[in-house]
Amino acid sequence: MMEITIADSQGVRFADVSGRIDSKTAPEVENILRSFTGEQEGNVIVNCSGLEYISSGGLRALLIIEKEMKGSGRHLILCGLRTDVEKIFRLTGFTSIFTIEKTVGDAIEHLR
Repeated sequence: MMEITIADSQGVRFADVSGRIDSKTAPEVENILRSFTGEQEGNVIVNCSGLEYISSGGLRALLIIEKEMKGSGRHLILCGLRTDVEKIFRLTGFTSIFTIEKTVGDAIEHLR
């Protein structure tokens, strides 16, 4: 099971993701985050502190959104990765593709 909670503050869209992003839930994550890429401005911070697992399908969904955001000159920042999830990002080489911060506060500071 996966849940996403959305909030907006000071021109930044926050998405708190919890549970598992796997082959079943990856399309939903992609659709929700893709709705942000259609907007003209604003950066997105994805808080992954509640994310327990991400599959290759989940990584692909995030990669698509990252490319779309970057293409429009905006930022997608991931933060709060648990050790197991961070290991998946590291082993796949995705730590060099994404901006990853330790905390939401660090992600906000990165945008300043």
